[in-house]
Amino acid sequence: MKYIYSIIVFAIFLLSCSSDPKNDTQKEAVEEVTNKVTLTKEQATLAQLVLAPIELGRMKGTAHLNGVIDVPPTGMASVSMPLGGYVQDINLIPGNFVKKGAVLATVKDPAFIQLQENYLASKAKLTYLQQDLDRQKLLLNQEAVSKKSYQQIQADYNAIHIQLRALSEQLKLINIQPESLTPENMTSLVRLTAPISGYITKVNINRGKYVTPSDVLLEIMDPNDIYAAITIYEKDIANFKVGMKGTVTLTQDPSKNYTMSILAVSQNINEDKTGLLHCHFENTPKNVLPGMFLTADIVVETNEAVLIPAEAVQRFQGKDYIFIQLANNEFEAIVIEINQSNKDFVSVKNTDAKKWIGKSLVVKNAYSLLGKMMNISE
Repeated sequence: MKYIYSIIVFAIFLLSCSSDPKNDTQKEAVEEVTNKVTLTKEQATLAQLVLAPIELGRMKGTAHLNGVIDVPPTGMASVSMPLGGYVQDINLIPGNFVKKGAVLATVKDPAFIQLQENYLASKAKLTYLQQDLDRQKLLLNQEAVSKKSYQQIQADYNAIHIQLRALSEQLKLINIQPESLTPENMTSLVRLTAPISGYITKVNINRGKYVTPSDVLLEIMDPNDIYAAITIYEKDIANFKVGMKGTVTLTQDPSKNYTMSILAVSQNINEDKTGLLHCHFENTPKNVLPGMFLTADIVVETNEAVLIPAEAVQRFQGKDYIFIQLANNEFEAIVIEINQSNKDFVSVKNTDAKKWIGKSLVVKNAYSLLGKMMNISE
């Protein structure tokens, strides 16, 4: 209807111009549109205008966003060897699934034997010093030995105890349990185990390679700990809150939707004026990898603003108009600046918009007022 009316108004405008040509000054005057419209009683009856009060409200809409599958730091594990050595065995390739504690590779080095030897020697010495300390304490109570001798034995005991504790922790780093270590089960071969369950994403070693503590040997990804990293623009960040829900569609399979909720909203802006929404899946998609593209639809609610029914807005010559009632059958046309819109409402960003609250707005058949206003101008 609005489209047909615009054609009629445009045709009337052409006819008026062709029937009564004016000079340039007169043409400029024609383009100036009056902002007051008064209807006769008959015109008001014919127009069938419907009015409603202007109110504050929050507008809901669906934000269409893009993002990628990502993994948080807790869902990725880089596997290294705390002590250097030669890779003895490795049978994994990227894509293999491993469980937490599973053997990933074996590493061999004579230094491992030396570490175990030092631990067992210190353990034996600590046992001897413990017995000697007990004897010295008994002699001290009988005043058969000097206090200085007792203190020396006690200092030696404490030093070996510290040394044994340090060696014990070093053995645990290479997955050797010091409590079960004996001279009979000493080994130069240690096992590298998986710190988490997941898929192998990188393998940077091969048999015979010498590795150091700074080398990342393998990387593991937990598929149950992925999330959606969704890009948002700086101007829209305030519209998104933790807990808001939406749906995600993977580019590789657009036929399926996955429900998710916002876990965190980034508080920093990148150089391209964008931020990130970190979203948690309610049901984790299968067969997905970090970096896969996705699209997201999130229902957002704007901050409180003056809302205008979309049907009340009349567009003419690049401007958007609304009509507010001044008196009976008298109306004022106001040019509005639209901030956001959906199929039902628009929110306005005019600086004086809050002054309109409570006034009666023409919400239906406002196009008849626009036509009257254009005719008056002409």
